[in-house]
Amino acid sequence: ALGANPEIPAVVIWAGAVYTYSDFSEYSIEDNSYQPPPADSLARKKRNEMFEKYGTFDPNSNFWKQVPMTNYLSDIKGAISLNHAVDDPVVDIRYSRNLNSLLDKTSISHELNEYSSGGHNIAGSNFNLAMENAVEFFRKYLNVEK
Repeated sequence: ALGANPEIPAVVIWAGAVYTYSDFSEYSIEDNSYQPPPADSLARKKRNEMFEKYGTFDPNSNFWKQVPMTNYLSDIKGAISLNHAVDDPVVDIRYSRNLNSLLDKTSISHELNEYSSGGHNIAGSNFNLAMENAVEFFRKYLNVEK
């Protein structure tokens, strides 16, 4: 959203799988709760059309090389807050760490908040801390008074 709409001043990402393709091939995503769209749905139809036209993921394909948002960091003007639990079983925390490293090489304002527990949804005792961090981040970058 930030790359497509430079007017967005700030985003908070929780347990995001924002990746380069080398990240995706190395860490993958382990989401057993994912349910693909029904076979007769428009989403499934569009997905199938895309795969028919461009093939399945291939890191050497010109099309697939253009997909990761990390290719478009130069278009981003807003601030980014990354929040991730170390014990996330779905999206490996290294996705957020690698994105943070990429952001370190840009002028994009950003932060990485790591939580010792909470899983993919940053639940339990770290939920309140993550929410407080998100609120403070938005206050800072949206210029909102307490």
